[in-house]
Amino acid sequence: MKKIVTKIALATLLLSPMGAFASENANKLLLVVTSEDSLTQFMAMVLGNQSQAKGADVDVLLCGKAADIAIKGSEEIFLKPNNVSPQMLMKKMMKNGANVEVCPPYFPNAGKTKADLFEGISVAKPPKVADKILAKDTKILSY
Repeated sequence: MKKIVTKIALATLLLSPMGAFASENANKLLLVVTSEDSLTQFMAMVLGNQSQAKGADVDVLLCGKAADIAIKGSEEIFLKPNNVSPQMLMKKMMKNGANVEVCPPYFPNAGKTKADLFEGISVAKPPKVADKILAKDTKILSY
């Protein structure tokens, strides 16, 4: 009986699209950050970086006042004990492949344009964000 179960398990792995790696690569995290509180933003970015270090594909959606951290020249708040800012952690995630987007309504309501964004940050496209939200392998954290 053990041999049959082992053969079935092996066949399942070999016949799956990506074999044993399918579940490892299926980890996707969408961080939705709306809080203007720097400690909350900081923790969101810490967890994003930690998830990324464990193999997750991370997307960040910044809306409302939280999108201020995506703007060149915005105030950068350094937090103890390591004097690191949410922006620094966000940029680290981006350097490691994270996709960071800003909600479209932010711009006309904050008096900003796409040109004000840090390099590598883009304007979110709601249909694409909806696809991420509805994907079965995406976990969503909202701050």
